[in-house]
Amino acid sequence: MKVVWKRPDGFHGASPSDYHVIELDGHSKIWLHRTNHEWFPFRVSGDWGEEESTRRLNRLVNLIGTQPNNWVKYIEDSFGNSKADSVGVFVSDISNWIDHLKANLKGDTWEIDIMTKALSLVVENLKLASRELKAV
Repeated sequence: MKVVWKRPDGFHGASPSDYHVIELDGHSKIWLHRTNHEWFPFRVSGDWGEEESTRRLNRLVNLIGTQPNNWVKYIEDSFGNSKADSVGVFVSDISNWIDHLKANLKGDTWEIDIMTKALSLVVENLKLASRELKAV
C-alpha cells in the first residue's frame, strides 16, 4: 500500500479557485479542494479497500483548519458506524491506521514532508476532539 499526494496541477480541469490553502506550520502549506473532500488531496492505493481508504483519509485531511466542533462531529458520526467499544478505542484505531499510512508515503522529499505534517495534524486534532467528547 502507498499514499500519494494528488497535487492541484490542473490535470482534471481544476483551477486555483477550486482550492483553498491551509498553513500546516511556519513553512508548509497544503491545497485542499473546496468541494471534493473525498478524492483530494491524497490517494491510497495498493490495498483491497483503496477507494474507501482514500475517501476516509481525505475526509479527515479536509478537516484541517476547521473549527474543533467539526472534528467532534466527525468522531460522533463515524464512531456510531464503527465496531469500536469506546471513543478512545475508535480514535486510537484511526491514529494507528494513520501511523501505518505515514510509513507508506510516496513522493518527493518535500511532498512526504507535507503529507507527514498533514497526517500528524489529523491525529492531533482527533485526540483533542476525543478529549473534548470525554469532558462532556
